[in-house]
Amino acid sequence: MGFTLVELMVVVAVIGLLAGIVLAAAGGVQKKAARDQTKAEIKSIMIALERYRAANGGYPAPTMNPSSSALYTNLTNFMAFRTNQVSGQQVLDPYGYAYWYRLVTNASSSGAGTISMTSESAEVWSVGPNGKSGFTNSTPSRTDTNNVDDLTSWN
Repeated sequence: MGFTLVELMVVVAVIGLLAGIVLAAAGGVQKKAARDQTKAEIKSIMIALERYRAANGGYPAPTMNPSSSALYTNLTNFMAFRTNQVSGQQVLDPYGYAYWYRLVTNASSSGAGTISMTSESAEVWSVGPNGKSGFTNSTPSRTDTNNVDDLTSWN
């Protein structure tokens, strides 16, 4: 008693179909894992920035290139996480791109404008899987179409 060629082809086709479904589901899980890891690392970098500010009286100064090594160099001792995602002196996100960093000056006034205060806050973001960002150090544009997949500290 043997199997016919048609029966064997049907079994191979069913196995191929099941393998395709499993691989498609695994790809979605990997994308979500990379996104979640990026969000967690951004939170850790923000905590490190706050620790740096508490220890040094201010945030590290970003350079003209917001993805420069200054962020990693200044925060090495303050980062609670260690990653093998380091290229030179840049911390890389799970997509292989450096995290970006900038300082934002916030101005506020009280009542009739009698008291005005300025404060600084830090922002960190990942350019996401497409490797493009609409955010820059000097001219933030939160509506640029390049940043649709960016992961940010302010969202």
